[in-house]
Amino acid sequence: MKLTKNAFPAVVASVTAALLLAGCSSSAPAPSASAGKPSGSIQLSYWGSSTRVAKYTKIDQLFEEKFPGTTVQASAGDFATYFDKLNVQAASKSLPCVTTLQTRQLNDYTTNGTMKDLDPLVKSGQIDVSDIPKSVLDTGRGPDGKLYMIPFGVAWNADTINGAIAKKYDIPLLKQGYTWDDYGAWLKDAASKLPDGIKATDDQGQDEPTFSAYVISNGHDMFNDKGKIGFSKSVLQQYWEMWQKYSKAGYTTTPQQNAEEPAQLEQFDVTLGKVLSEQTAGNALPGIMAAAPTADVTTMAFPTGKSGLGNMFFVSGYSIPVSCSNVTTAAAYIDFWTNNDDASNAFASDNGAVANSRQLKDQIATATGGVKTVLEQYQYILGEKVPAQTIPSGYNAVFEQSFLRNYQDIAFGRKTVKQAVDAFFSEANASLGTK
Repeated sequence: MKLTKNAFPAVVASVTAALLLAGCSSSAPAPSASAGKPSGSIQLSYWGSSTRVAKYTKIDQLFEEKFPGTTVQASAGDFATYFDKLNVQAASKSLPCVTTLQTRQLNDYTTNGTMKDLDPLVKSGQIDVSDIPKSVLDTGRGPDGKLYMIPFGVAWNADTINGAIAKKYDIPLLKQGYTWDDYGAWLKDAASKLPDGIKATDDQGQDEPTFSAYVISNGHDMFNDKGKIGFSKSVLQQYWEMWQKYSKAGYTTTPQQNAEEPAQLEQFDVTLGKVLSEQTAGNALPGIMAAAPTADVTTMAFPTGKSGLGNMFFVSGYSIPVSCSNVTTAAAYIDFWTNNDDASNAFASDNGAVANSRQLKDQIATATGGVKTVLEQYQYILGEKVPAQTIPSGYNAVFEQSFLRNYQDIAFGRKTVKQAVDAFFSEANASLGTK
């Protein structure tokens, strides 16, 4: 599974500034939630390209204008190395007072007491979350139920379809609400019409986002209350057997093609017309449209199961470390991002759809093209009330990597499906949720 095919990283480009190793922190105790007027300096860390840096710079200026006497020292990094830097800062208790996190990594930092419980700041009114849907806000909670992250951007994964190929070969587009059986029938029909050299889809047996949608849509939990795997071995076996069936029928790209596909969205197989469809980050659509303006690409939420839609959100948000010595200003900054319309307009859902529902409605009304499609798809998924999953510590390092590696062992003939399932469960459950 390519890094940039996951939610959020799809829009990340090169490093634009090195992350600072010294954050807004000290050994002094953090001020209480009742602290007064914002003042002084805070440091902020995030990931992103030069265009995102320009947006942050504008928002930081707006914040400093609203709160004279405050200063935001921002640093940006590449997503691929961002969390490596963050681990160093966490170990040295020098995390920035405003630390950008994502649900995939959040609980790597909450279960060991690194991050501050933000519920008191919400209750005191220092951070207003009234316009964030509860299902989105709750993605910022840890296994203990405490709020450790305030969401600002919501993303997901979806199937991206090359509409020009579909039209050329008389393949009808999927209709929203289609089932997993409908999807299999669509792949079969597409494969019967497509010429040599164009496959119906990439092999999504290796793609954890598609699998999580399969699990949730069929009424299972991804994880249990101890942070271990929440679904049965039979669910994973059915999923991998389904994709092996599609692979052997010739619907999908080969294991070699999967391994060789570039990580840049401009060179995705669907962008270049090598496949009719493939799993990508939902927010990759505007970039793919820009790279392939004649491909008429669009995205569809994943199939539905007996329990409805299973598209899981991957949310970015802001956290405050317990080592922060300027909690008042950090809280004011997060509140500003969450509720200020000028800030929202400047950021323009650059890192997933805006979490504030009022601002989302305003942005949909003025958006065009791929951005409008992305925001409307988020609104659709939100309305389907997909059950939120608490992602345990070790998710990236253990769950995702083991999932990919074991399916590749199946695809290359190194393991049977049953052997790979057993290996995955053993590897994942040994380390998940143990921090």
